[in-house]
Amino acid sequence: MEVVCAIISPIVESFIAPVKKQLGYIFFSTKLVRNMNTKMKQLHGMILDVKKNMETSNISNLEIPARVPGWLADVEKTKEKAQSIASTGNGCFNMKMRYKAGRNAFKIMEEMDSLIDINNKITWSDAQRPLGKVNLKIASSSAPSDGDAQNHFKSREKSFKKALESLQQDHMSKVIAICGMGGVGKTTMMEQLKKTAEDKKMFDWIVKVVIGQQLNMFSIQQAVAEYMGQSLTETSKTARADRLRITFENLPEGRRNVLMILDDVWETIELKNIGLSPLPNGFKLLLTSRNQNICNKIAVEADLDLTLVRVDVMEELEAQNFFCQITGVSKRHDVDLNQIGSDIVRRCGFLPLAIKLIATTLKSQEVFVWRDTFQRLKKNNLDENVQEVIQISYNYIKTEDEKAIFLLCGLFPDDFDIPIEELTRYAWGLKLLSEVSTLGDARNRTKTCVQNLKSANLLMDSDYLGCVKMHDLVLAFVLGKFSKGDDPWMINHGDISKLSTAGRSDSCKRVSVTCTGMSEIHRDVWYPNVSLLRLMHGDKSLKFPEDFYERIENIEVIAYEKMHNPLLPRSLQCSTKLQTLILHQCRLMFDFSFIGELLNLEVLSFAHCGITNLPSAIGNLKELKLLDLSGCVNLRIDDGVLKNLAKLEELYMRVDNKKAIGFTDSNHAELAELSEHLSALEVEFFDNNGMPKNMLFKKLERFRISVGRSLEDNTGKNMHSFENTLMLVTNKDKLLESRMNELFEKTEVLYLEVDGMNDLEEVLLESIHLPRQAFNNLRVLNVFKCKNLKYLFTVPIVNGLVKLERLTVSKCSVLEVLAHSENGGDGAIKFHKLKFLSLDRLPKLTGLCNTANLIELPQLVKWILDGLPNFSSIYPEKTSGTSSMSSSISAIQPFFNKEMLIPKLEILKILSMDKLKEIWPYQFSSSHEVNACMLRKIEVKKCDNLVNLFPTNPMSFLGRLEELDVSECGSIEVLFNIDMSCVGETEEYSSNLRRIKVCDMGKLRELWRMKGESSSDILISSFQSVQCIEIYDCERFVNVFTPTVTNSDVRTLMNVSIDGRRPCEETRRNIKLVRKSQEINVISKAGIISEGCGNIPDVESSIHPKPILHQLQVNGCKDVEVVFEIERSGSSSGNTDFTTTLHKYNHQPPLLLPSLKYLYLFDMERMSDVWKCNWKKLLIPQNQSQTSFHNLTIIYMTRCSSIKYLFSPLMGKLLPNLKEVQIYRCDGIEEVISYRDIDENEEMAGTSTHTNTISFPLLDDLVLSSLPRLKSIDGGTTITTTSIHDQFKCSQVGVASWFLCQYSKKIVISDCYALSRVFPSYVVGQLNKLEELRISKCKSMVELFESERVNNDGVDSISNVGDGSDDTCTTMAIPWSANRTLLEFPNLTILKIYDCELLEYIFTSCTLESLKQLKELTVAECKSVQVIVKEDREHTKTSKFVVFPRLKSLTLADLPDLKGFFLGMNEFTWQVLEKVEMHGCPQMMIFTSGHSNAPKLNYIHTALGKHSLECGLNFHLTNVTHENQLPMSSTPDMIKLHQLPWSFSNLVEVEAHEYGDKLLKSRIIFPCNELLNLKNLEKFFIANAYYSVIEEVFEVAQGTNDDVDSETQSVVVFPKLKEVILVGISNMKHMWKSNRWIVLNFPNLTKVSVNDCSLLGHVFTCCMVGSLLHLQELQISDCESMDVIVKQVEDSETTPTEVVFPCLKSITLNNLPNLKGFCLGKSAFEWPSLDTLEIKDCPQIIVFTNGQATTPELKLISTTFGLCDVTEDPTSFIKTKQQEGWHWLYSIAGSDIR
Repeated sequence: MEVVCAIISPIVESFIAPVKKQLGYIFFSTKLVRNMNTKMKQLHGMILDVKKNMETSNISNLEIPARVPGWLADVEKTKEKAQSIASTGNGCFNMKMRYKAGRNAFKIMEEMDSLIDINNKITWSDAQRPLGKVNLKIASSSAPSDGDAQNHFKSREKSFKKALESLQQDHMSKVIAICGMGGVGKTTMMEQLKKTAEDKKMFDWIVKVVIGQQLNMFSIQQAVAEYMGQSLTETSKTARADRLRITFENLPEGRRNVLMILDDVWETIELKNIGLSPLPNGFKLLLTSRNQNICNKIAVEADLDLTLVRVDVMEELEAQNFFCQITGVSKRHDVDLNQIGSDIVRRCGFLPLAIKLIATTLKSQEVFVWRDTFQRLKKNNLDENVQEVIQISYNYIKTEDEKAIFLLCGLFPDDFDIPIEELTRYAWGLKLLSEVSTLGDARNRTKTCVQNLKSANLLMDSDYLGCVKMHDLVLAFVLGKFSKGDDPWMINHGDISKLSTAGRSDSCKRVSVTCTGMSEIHRDVWYPNVSLLRLMHGDKSLKFPEDFYERIENIEVIAYEKMHNPLLPRSLQCSTKLQTLILHQCRLMFDFSFIGELLNLEVLSFAHCGITNLPSAIGNLKELKLLDLSGCVNLRIDDGVLKNLAKLEELYMRVDNKKAIGFTDSNHAELAELSEHLSALEVEFFDNNGMPKNMLFKKLERFRISVGRSLEDNTGKNMHSFENTLMLVTNKDKLLESRMNELFEKTEVLYLEVDGMNDLEEVLLESIHLPRQAFNNLRVLNVFKCKNLKYLFTVPIVNGLVKLERLTVSKCSVLEVLAHSENGGDGAIKFHKLKFLSLDRLPKLTGLCNTANLIELPQLVKWILDGLPNFSSIYPEKTSGTSSMSSSISAIQPFFNKEMLIPKLEILKILSMDKLKEIWPYQFSSSHEVNACMLRKIEVKKCDNLVNLFPTNPMSFLGRLEELDVSECGSIEVLFNIDMSCVGETEEYSSNLRRIKVCDMGKLRELWRMKGESSSDILISSFQSVQCIEIYDCERFVNVFTPTVTNSDVRTLMNVSIDGRRPCEETRRNIKLVRKSQEINVISKAGIISEGCGNIPDVESSIHPKPILHQLQVNGCKDVEVVFEIERSGSSSGNTDFTTTLHKYNHQPPLLLPSLKYLYLFDMERMSDVWKCNWKKLLIPQNQSQTSFHNLTIIYMTRCSSIKYLFSPLMGKLLPNLKEVQIYRCDGIEEVISYRDIDENEEMAGTSTHTNTISFPLLDDLVLSSLPRLKSIDGGTTITTTSIHDQFKCSQVGVASWFLCQYSKKIVISDCYALSRVFPSYVVGQLNKLEELRISKCKSMVELFESERVNNDGVDSISNVGDGSDDTCTTMAIPWSANRTLLEFPNLTILKIYDCELLEYIFTSCTLESLKQLKELTVAECKSVQVIVKEDREHTKTSKFVVFPRLKSLTLADLPDLKGFFLGMNEFTWQVLEKVEMHGCPQMMIFTSGHSNAPKLNYIHTALGKHSLECGLNFHLTNVTHENQLPMSSTPDMIKLHQLPWSFSNLVEVEAHEYGDKLLKSRIIFPCNELLNLKNLEKFFIANAYYSVIEEVFEVAQGTNDDVDSETQSVVVFPKLKEVILVGISNMKHMWKSNRWIVLNFPNLTKVSVNDCSLLGHVFTCCMVGSLLHLQELQISDCESMDVIVKQVEDSETTPTEVVFPCLKSITLNNLPNLKGFCLGKSAFEWPSLDTLEIKDCPQIIVFTNGQATTPELKLISTTFGLCDVTEDPTSFIKTKQQEGWHWLYSIAGSDIR
């Protein structure tokens, strides 16, 4: 038995032990969990110890044991498991829960024991961690973001992301270079990238080495080794490099991601010297350098592509903020310092380092330090640290050629676009470039130098092609460096007053000056050693000393730009030294043949100088290599010139305005002979110039040649570009005969319009055996109107177009394909670099190629398809399988074949494709199948058969689409017809679509349409970025959003414009704008019912992010009655509205348009309400930012004839941010704010609930115009009722509702004929914000500010003035309060009242004290006004002394009943009153009864002009004065002065220049009997008098006048008249008529200007010109009848034999078609001071004067055909030019000089 027990017992025990263990989980569950928690606390303590050790190691840069990160991760997992087990609550009888908890706790304790054991075995050492090893930081709760690491400058974001993306490309070796000028922030960006890489654990090792200017490879190797934790004991460079290579190779697998940073690289580094050749997989090399070329060389050595990241200067705003951040100065707190700081930042050129250094220096400094710093910067005196940064870059310029080109760039002004061609010509003339023998070589060298300097960031790219720019600080460095020293430069493009010789020596080498404002070149400024002289922008007043060139005998380069009268070199010294003479846009209308004496001249430019003849003397320039005649219109070239220029290399003869040079046969022959030597030619052959013959092009490397048409203008940013161009309009035979096809291989831009050409290969040279090489350099190809062209290319030629970027083919009537393959076996067709393709009006085109070859367009960005009638689809079916539309698809001809690859297409324009039915196959589900995923803009126009714009699943097509523009496509009913069954999962889709525009779409009904059962449950995010929707002229348009699109996420929608003006009137009633849980989804309720729904579906359960609609514009939707119906109060009516009803929510309904800022309503004929609301249910929260429409800022409404009011009073509570209300031409509007649709309960609720809510607190502008039925603005003043109680209640409501004007700053009311008052009585004391008030043409206006009178019942009665009808109404009466506040306007500055017929006064005297800010007061054309200020006898508190402290201008005009400004006895002081205008006030006897003191008032303005008035405003007139002392006139229709204080005797100025000025209605201005009274007249000015009746200005009576003695001559002197200006007086025949009886004398007249007076025949008579002793300027233009300026008086015995104008300096005669001469009499004329004479467009002029004319100072005459030298008197000059055949009528050359 014992044996059996001994055997059985172990067996039983083995079975019982597991059972006991499992049962233990149940019975000891609580204990196990408790033990687990105890052990967890122990483990938690270990975690803290490990993290503390990690932190200590990180601080001390010690190695962290490799197992620590894994151990911590395992601990976290175990901790999470432990926390998932409940400590209590498993229950005694829940065996399953107890078992599970016990078992899990037991297993977790086992894991904890293992973790504790592992931790005990971890050994922490004191070994230093390698610097390059990425730190194992303790994980933080939030991951670092890219933004944390980025530079804070927004302008750097794109560059930073580009660099970061390159670093994130895993397992790829790559070189990334950060390049930019010194101080721009390259190292800063590198450090930010390094930090981001560390934070994101992108690399295992990050090694950073600063290279510096002095390359020390041993130091570099040592630094790399230290970062890798190695010590280099080797002594040779090669051995050390091998050691580093081995170190990198021995990195453990999975730990080989290394970022190597080489900072501040100045020279090429051989990567093998640091063990990185080749660069191992997983390694990234990050470089920072000022020189891009060096980075390129390093990348080439590594045999890797280079990612170049350019860092440019900051944008201006962020540069200003950066400066302010450092200095602590802000615009708000210190305007002066902020302005100086802004100027300093601009002078720093937005360079971060310069800004930081200077800002740090200026922090906490006084303002004078700031000003001194700015002045030093203006003088190019840079901070030493900034100067050192640029000096280092300058020192690293490798070659003397580069240094010379760099310094030449310092000759130009700040921020100047420097043409590289100018640098070339300067460098050639100065012989700066070594080992160049031709100008072509010099140009290539210059471009190379510029490219290298740009790579070194000493120069910058310009926005203009062919130009370069220099940073302001670099320019300051150059100017600072060469403004002093042994060979200083003189550079001045700013303040010419600082142009002096102070501190300069005779060794000055270069001069560059902008001459704007200079009158003369001082002889002391110029020096004998000057080699380059550059002058710009000198006007005609600039004078050169006669011996100018004798003092600069070493001159080599002269460049004049936009010089009006340049002095050209003639001296012998110049003839031997001068190499380059550049004249650009200078006036050279004189004989310049002496230039032919400059025998050593090699570069000569007359570009855009308007020369019309190239004299034969130019042929003497035997050394000339470059001749530029660009822009010389109608140029004639003397025979022999071109032939004699034997050494000419470059000839430029392109002109402007499509006018070619008129070549003679001799010119053609000479050009053909010369062409053999030319390396550059720019010329046009058209206008009967024929085809060039016998020309040789073998040496031609640079050319722009056109035949049969002009060259295209290089304008804008292309104006300085030069590409080899051929533009040929000819036929095939002539083209082949001319041999211009020899140039095809060198051509970059080719335009072909060639008859008889079947394909491009036909016009190639026969000698070309490889056609594919014929167009290797072609970048642009335009083919037009080639009638015989069937195909353009063969496949070999296509594949040879390796540089082609733009291709346009247009109007080729028989073209079938672009590329033709004879046997179909030519393989793939690839346009390697084509970016733009336009196919236009090609009626026979069937495709790109006649075979099914693979066609690749890898770089195509923009494609235009226009007028291609043979295609019904653009993209093909991917497969040939059947579909639901198989019957229609079979007939569809796609434009693209199935093998076409266009991966980068961004812009697709499809126009006038008549048969087009679809763009993409309708059933397509993926854009990737049709290469459409990159499309950014789609424009479709005039495709009437197009039915489907997108396939049934358009989502994937919209990934990058930003703009959609569809117009004149008559078959499209919906833009996005989405079948949800084809869409599938859409959450992954997102869109950039921002703008949708549709126009003139006859059948379009809606933008979106969705079908499918699941559509209401899917969030359609493909339209989440839409910001703008514009719909115009779509006559059947119904919906923007349908009910099935209620889930569309349009959170960014900002602008909706709907123009309903279209021919179809029947469909307008269907247009609706909707709002549900979003803001503005335009929806059709009718459409919902038609779908069988019956009711609007409840969308409460699908509330999504709201759109941020900013602007809503609705135009011409004439059947719309309500725009926003916030909630209906009853059953639905049949009204058409723009919204559907809100559903009844258990919670606050969603906000309606909370982001809407601008609301525009136009031509809404049936609109009765903008807002319609059940006010009982409207809840307005105390926080108004939570209301609908709370951001609405502007309301603009015009031509809405049915609406009667705009707001209800409670609606105003929803508009706290409203700033502007403008209402125009709304014939039905009666009130702006109205209570008419609010019942009593709503009214009382509104006044009680919302009393504390202020309406319109921010309102600035209120404009009401052309509202003929407007009776009240707020509805409170004319409420009609019969009950005194009701009247009182209404008045109380009115007090609460009057907010519209209470907060307005500006109120403008015009043409409101029924408005009797503007401000009701209860606004007293509430107009504190009003600044400007303008009222005009309100014919019922009786008061501006409602007054009150107490009747017998003790209440104030208010009279009512209606709208002119017979209807009467009882107006409200309000009890009077004795303590009522007086009316005040504390901020009113401008008040203007016009044409208010019933208005009797403006203010009452009680308001005067409040008008402290009033600056301008105008009252005009108010027939009933008797006083401006009415005396208020009920309020006697008005001060006896009234002061207007700020009133500057006061106008009282055409007030027939006005008796005075104020008739009370108060005294007035007008402290700053400067201008008073009073006229048309015949009843005004006094201005004020009391004294008026106006210390600054010197003049009174009347209808005639300005009068001096000693008495000021203190005049007193009587009726006797008016009746008996009116001035008499010989003409009843002249203007009369009705008040004697302002008479002709004190008239100072006459001025009339506005339509309606009464002066313009007088036939004669000054009658004969008043001439002697005009002693004080100083100025006479009349303009824009085209409709006036003025015939004569100064009336001169004939001999029969009783006031004149016929036997003696009378002289009338105007002693003070200085200026006479007459413009546009169409009926004036005489200015003044001196005759034998009366002579007018103007001894002080200095200026006479007469323009556009068509009937005026002359200006002066001979007998009066003798008095014009001070006349300085005479200008006559556009006078059709003018035949002479000075007329001989018939039978005059006093005609002088000699006339002298001693002071006359300028005479201008322009566009006088009948002018025969200045004076045709026999008198001799002398002009001793005349230096400016202009005669233009005077075709009949034959002489200047018949008598002798003397003009000693006149050197130039400006004529129709340009500026001409004068060597004779004007009459002789005119006759000489007539003999030469010049025409004086038409502008030929002069006007073309820009």
